Amino acid sequence: MARAKKIIEATTDPLDAMLARLQLSGIRDQLDNSLDEAARANLSARETRILLCEREIARKDHRRIEMALKLAHFPAVKELAGFDFEAQPSIDPKQIRDLAASRWIAN
Repeated sequence: MARAKKIIEATTDPLDAMLARLQLSGIRDQLDNSLDEAARANLSARETRILLCEREIARKDHRRIEMALKLAHFPAVKELAGFDFEAQPSIDPKQIRDLAASRWIAN
């Protein structure tokens, strides 16, 4: 039994195992594509790490939002992009988009 475990561990990519342990599934799942993209863009090692981290953060944010939407049990998910401003002429589309950008929070 221990021998089988060692064989499995020996054939597993150590980087893949470390990324899984650190729960960096976004980096793990897209590593080859991301590294190829970084090489094509001639990114430095630091810039490549930034690219990988940005994608991991984006994936985690996306999954967090999906989970929150599921837990909320909304009857339908609507986005601002699908809102018909012509049906409500009293609403200023520019003001709504400014509010949605959340720049007002910093002020």
